[in-house]
Parts: sequence; structure tokens; C-alpha cells
Amino acid sequence: MQIVLNKRAPGQIEFGIIYGGIALLALLAGRFLPVLALAPSCAFKTLTGVPCPTCASTRAIVYLSHGDVVSAFFMNPLVLAGTLAALIYLFYKLFTFFFVVPSINVTLSGKEKDRMRALIVLLILANWLYLVITL
Repeated sequence: MQIVLNKRAPGQIEFGIIYGGIALLALLAGRFLPVLALAPSCAFKTLTGVPCPTCASTRAIVYLSHGDVVSAFFMNPLVLAGTLAALIYLFYKLFTFFFVVPSINVTLSGKEKDRMRALIVLLILANWLYLVITL
């Protein structure tokens, strides 16, 4: 793992701002729109009786947008963690963008990338097992 400070190049796309903006828009939609009334039920759970890996994501976002972090966690822990991480990354990238300070970038080797991918798959499977047990 290599950690370096990089200045933003002109015209460089800030993915942290894009992904964090999407998370922020989802929270605003959950707060101000009747999302639960408009969202369809899970087709996978309807067909199989087993919740999909993303089941209860919409409810988790709505609970989080209303400030109920505990209920959001119990609905779908991985969605809560991902949304909060995206928001933190958004504010960090906005800070580095507006104040023109170098941002911290982490570079992973090939083996480290493979380990991160395996960890992400394990987290998704663990979250799915949690949903199967609790929903």
C-alpha cells in the first residue's frame, strides 16, 4: 500500500464528489419524497421467498434520512456503512476541491487489490446472510 499526496489536475473527474452526490441525493429523496410508497416490492424475494442482498436498502436510506441510524443499521448494515462512507468521502473531496489542498490517495498493489475484492465479496455475503436470518 502506498499513500501519496496528489494535487488535482485541471479537468480531473472527482469520483468522490459524484458518488457522494448520489448518496446525498438518495438521502434527500428519502427525506422529502414518498419513496416507500413508490418503491416496488423485491421481485427476488417475491419469487424465491429469500431476501436479495439489497433487500431493505430503500427503507435503510429512508430511516437514515430521518436520522434513525439504529433502524437503518438493522434494515441493511452494508447500505448504512456505504452511504456514510460515501458522504464522508464527498465532504473530504469537496474540502480538497474548494481549498485547493492536496488529497490523500492510496495505491494498492495487485495482491492488495485482490484481497480488497475478496473482502468486499465477504462483506456482501455476510450482509446477505444477516438479511436472510433477520428478514
